[in-house]
Amino acid sequence: MKKLILLFIILLSISSYSITIKIIGEDKKPLKEVIININNQVKITDIKGYVTFDTLDEILKISISKEGYKEKVLTLKNSMDNLLNFTLLMKRLNTSYVTFEFSASEGLIEYREIGTSKYTKVPFLSNLKSLEFNSGTYEFIFSTKNSLKNKQIFNFTDKFKHIFIDLKIPKNKFFIIGNISKNKEIKFYKNNINKITPFKNITLVIFQNGKIIKKIILKNTFVPIELEDGNYDFMIEDNSYSNIYFRGLKLNSTVNKNIVISIPSIEANIHGFIKNKNQFIGGAKISLVDVNNNSYETLSTFTGEFFLNVPPQKYKIFLNKPGFFLKNNQNLIYDFSTPKEVYNLTLDTEEVLSNIEGLVTDNKGVPISNVNIIINNNKKTIDLKSDNFGNFSTSTLPGLLFIKAEKDGYKAFGLVTKLERFSNLSGLKIALTPYLSNISGIIGDNFKPISNIPLTLRNYKGEKIANTISNQNGYYEFSDIKINHKYFISVGVQPYKYYYSDVFSLTKEDIINKNIILQNRHKRIHLEFLNSSKAPLINKNIIIDDITYKTDTNGFLLLELAENIKNINIKIKSYSYQKQIDLTSISTNPNQLTIIIKK
Repeated sequence: MKKLILLFIILLSISSYSITIKIIGEDKKPLKEVIININNQVKITDIKGYVTFDTLDEILKISISKEGYKEKVLTLKNSMDNLLNFTLLMKRLNTSYVTFEFSASEGLIEYREIGTSKYTKVPFLSNLKSLEFNSGTYEFIFSTKNSLKNKQIFNFTDKFKHIFIDLKIPKNKFFIIGNISKNKEIKFYKNNINKITPFKNITLVIFQNGKIIKKIILKNTFVPIELEDGNYDFMIEDNSYSNIYFRGLKLNSTVNKNIVISIPSIEANIHGFIKNKNQFIGGAKISLVDVNNNSYETLSTFTGEFFLNVPPQKYKIFLNKPGFFLKNNQNLIYDFSTPKEVYNLTLDTEEVLSNIEGLVTDNKGVPISNVNIIINNNKKTIDLKSDNFGNFSTSTLPGLLFIKAEKDGYKAFGLVTKLERFSNLSGLKIALTPYLSNISGIIGDNFKPISNIPLTLRNYKGEKIANTISNQNGYYEFSDIKINHKYFISVGVQPYKYYYSDVFSLTKEDIINKNIILQNRHKRIHLEFLNSSKAPLINKNIIIDDITYKTDTNGFLLLELAENIKNINIKIKSYSYQKQIDLTSISTNPNQLTIIIKK
């Protein structure tokens, strides 16, 4: 017995470690009504800025907040040998109104507060842009369409601030494009450019004073390049051409920044026919694609004939004609590398199978996934499944189709239809009727059935399937529920704890009985006991409904009561105090009641 008393004294002493925190403002005055959270215990400072916590935790995670002040978050290690007493300073949140003045009239501001990772993007459409910031340190990135990015860090403490941002745009930038023409020439443009036919992936070599300055690849759009104003020589370099020179070019970025280089075309000539067995195919699109993914296209005539002129090199040929595709033995790399050569081709095709597309739903129009679809056609059977959205598709030869759809939990469905040649059977709709089941039971507490309780049936994702209400005998029922799915039942109603059943499955034969027992909720009440001088009653024995409790070092006592309790009887023998407290007016949980004890 002595050992048990000693163990109780040790445990009681361990639980008495306290942390007292005082919160002050920048003017050194105490701050009241500051919200302090220590390991999910929440208290509010008194008018002197103090708050006290009791804890057994070794690591203390503390967050401190008050409207209009900067939030504090810190982690401390509790000392089990000493009481923790310390003071924390909270700083007010100040606002700075900042006006940026730019050397450009249109661009983008990106900023983030130091210590965060996400940038906020704000465009500016004139030379001035005003923004509002909380006091602190921020990183900015300023840019315009053609400028280098300007990255800066600012600390905002003043109420108003004006900052000039110089956005430097690179100078001496020229834009060059190639043009296929009858003549060899170079033309310079300041703004408007005549219609051109770009050549693709030809190398331009730029010389100055006999030395190579740059090499660039000319494409089908303007290529930007930075050069100092001055005299240059240009050379076109390509396997299909002898080197072509343009000498003594005077470049001035303010006058001739847009440069068009024209050279005569050198091409290979393609002549061919598109056939399917003994039939010529007209209206087919033929595409020749080179190694750089440049494409050259034409259409076959009604006799299946086509012509195409392309730069001399190797190509892959593609055919686009509804109902037809190139045979595998024609799916090759063709070498058309000899300039001015005429190449004759006959491209053989195969007929494309006709397509079937459909949708499987239930009788309410909701798509059904993973349905088995069986299609019989010309003694050939095709097995497939609907996707997550109930869609299915396949290809087959034309003719009479026998289609059957089936899935566990639904009645099988079949239809017969005809598929025409070169056609698509789309929009086919199949509606399956589900097998249904019921779920029922009695809902009550530990003593009796409960009427008028709302119940919700949910699927395994938590989505609502159906609602019902228990009758006067506590009986409830969910009717016509799809089988072969997983469900659970939820109940959320005062004054009972939220209820969630285990997940269960329905099968074709099931009528499931699910009886439910609800548990009463509890309410939490903080009682504060003060004497007539408003000083706390510390470590005093308090008898509440014949149970003895003890106040803490602040005169507080925490009660946990069943939510249906409407009043409590309080006795304090040392003060000859006895009173009944009405709890029906309490609307929050937990709530705090202050009781003044007069001797």
